[in-house]
Amino acid sequence: MIFQYDQQVPVLFGEGAIGKLGEKVKELGCKKVMCVYGSSVKKSGIADKAKASLAAAGIDFAVYEGIQADPTDAMVNECGSLGVQEKVDGYIGIGGGSAMDCAKAAALLLDHEGPIQKYFTAPPSFMVSSVPVILIPTTAGSGSECSQVSVITRTEDHTKPSIFMRSTLAIVDPELTLSVPAGVTANSGMDAFSHAVEAITAKGRNPRSELLASACLEKIRENLPKAIENGNDLAARTELCLAANWAGIAFTDTDLHLGHNLADGLSATFHTPHGYNCILVEPELMKLCASVIPDKVAVVGKGAGAAFDGTETSAGIGEKTAAAIRSLMKTCGIPTPESLGLDRDKFIGSAAIAMQIDLGLRLNCPVDVDEEIMRTIYAGAYDNYR
Repeated sequence: MIFQYDQQVPVLFGEGAIGKLGEKVKELGCKKVMCVYGSSVKKSGIADKAKASLAAAGIDFAVYEGIQADPTDAMVNECGSLGVQEKVDGYIGIGGGSAMDCAKAAALLLDHEGPIQKYFTAPPSFMVSSVPVILIPTTAGSGSECSQVSVITRTEDHTKPSIFMRSTLAIVDPELTLSVPAGVTANSGMDAFSHAVEAITAKGRNPRSELLASACLEKIRENLPKAIENGNDLAARTELCLAANWAGIAFTDTDLHLGHNLADGLSATFHTPHGYNCILVEPELMKLCASVIPDKVAVVGKGAGAAFDGTETSAGIGEKTAAAIRSLMKTCGIPTPESLGLDRDKFIGSAAIAMQIDLGLRLNCPVDVDEEIMRTIYAGAYDNYR
């Protein structure tokens, strides 16, 4: 097997790291930057910390505060136009995946003609921009600060095409995650967990990604329940931030696969949180993957807390791994689709939508998949998590 791995986004990690923002922006040669964030980051005071660091370094800034979950192409175009109007020369994304993905895509519009829809291609285009982008996650989930993926919702059909573009620097400060509510903590953690699961089992897998992703699974299993129970547990929050970051690095080299394709189908149908949609389908996906790569599914199972005695069949490995993931979901309070009132027929019918999108992700699955297999996974996800 021939594979490639790299890390092109440096990471500044640690408690209080946001205080270094102004210094780092100055090192990049920026004079005025656009700070991109949403209402929760503003209310928490995190945005003020970023601005204070910029001001102390003599960096001028403008703000875009319109971030909402699942950023749309219209949002990106608005943010990019504001950057042009304000004559900024850098972007700073502060928040969860939505803010960071929007900042990456909006920065592209400073040196590429808009609108952003021009760059929605299948498979995604890898774009290179001269505009510095610093990303500061406030949740431990998406890994967008280090991944090449920027996911944007296409307004016309509610699908989620991606643009591939790397940031310039990631600043990961675990203290910024202390204010995250339990439900968001759970969904974010499960998003990172899903990234690790798919990095280990993708066609494009490699040893370094497996190492990082395996450590990510263990850190999430051990620390996510603690952070949900006590949001002020800084030690647990720190481990989760490491896990999410490592998972983002892991899947940058391997790419994700069918789980995220299926999750996007659910997003288009129900508009439920991305991390929630991802983790719902992972147990059934691992049962499918075990038919061709049982050894890699066993790595996932061990990370999720499953015990193997060496006598299991491939199907047995899949079942034990699926059970371990569901057990962690229960421990973390992940609700069942039925308890949320999600219609079973529509849930399974999301396969038709999923088949129309994310072809690259689907092709990276180690098993060839058609709509009927997708329907089977959706049905199992709905029926077997109780």
